[in-house]
Amino acid sequence: MTSKGIVWITGCRGFLGGEMVDRFEKAGYNVVGTDVELSITEGDRLRAFAEEVQPSIVVNCAGIRREATTLGTRVKAYETNAIGAQNVALAANTVGALIVQASSDDVFPAKLGEPVNEFDSPDPDSPYGKSKRAGEMMVRNTTNKHLIVRSSWLYHATSGRMHAVLKAAREGRTIEARIDQFAAPTSVALYANLILSAIEKGSTGTVHFVTRGSTSRYGFAAKLLELTGYDPEKVLIPAEDELTAENVVLESMMLDIVGETLPTWEEDLEAYLREQGLLAQ
Repeated sequence: MTSKGIVWITGCRGFLGGEMVDRFEKAGYNVVGTDVELSITEGDRLRAFAEEVQPSIVVNCAGIRREATTLGTRVKAYETNAIGAQNVALAANTVGALIVQASSDDVFPAKLGEPVNEFDSPDPDSPYGKSKRAGEMMVRNTTNKHLIVRSSWLYHATSGRMHAVLKAAREGRTIEARIDQFAAPTSVALYANLILSAIEKGSTGTVHFVTRGSTSRYGFAAKLLELTGYDPEKVLIPAEDELTAENVVLESMMLDIVGETLPTWEEDLEAYLREQGLLAQ
């Protein structure tokens, strides 16, 4: 199969970067991945690497994660999530490549009264959200050849919340699940496939790649357990905390406008579990 071009993926050993490497390779791209050995905070080295590799697409999956970002660590978060994103965009610009910047629903406030789409103005209220919003702005101001992708509750089978819930069920343990945090859960498979489709259609700008509908973390975990053959009531303990309650539901208005039909979160979850061989027989 003839290569479709060279794709450079930063943060390639993270769960999202790893998924991107796998999906792009299967789609026929020649993938080059970098991680901690080439920090996105090192602008000169990034530009030199871009000139050496000559990618046509750069996917930036590197960054400081939400759970690692607090008021005490916000300097590092801005250095990586904002200045780092700008460095990657500048490197992409050096060789005329498209930059795909992974962003988050955290660029919006944690408690919203209604769903938000790409035409709504971000207004983050957390250190992490503010650093991701700054990263979006840095990329947007650096190059027109950008695709900024926001999503929410990206899940995968090898680690994270999905893994923790299934591990508890297999071991006969209980685990808490929040009944007061709501979003649109989206599998890494759907997210990666939507990015591939957008690139091949020549899309640019800011997009929301999420499933249709929304649920609580408890609702998601309950459906996960049901589909994998466990009794949610024997595994899940409902939990809530007014201080950290969330309701951030993204809508994919841009995909709606072009007539793209997205699955519901339940359909996406079932399809992902089937792909991973985890669906109950």
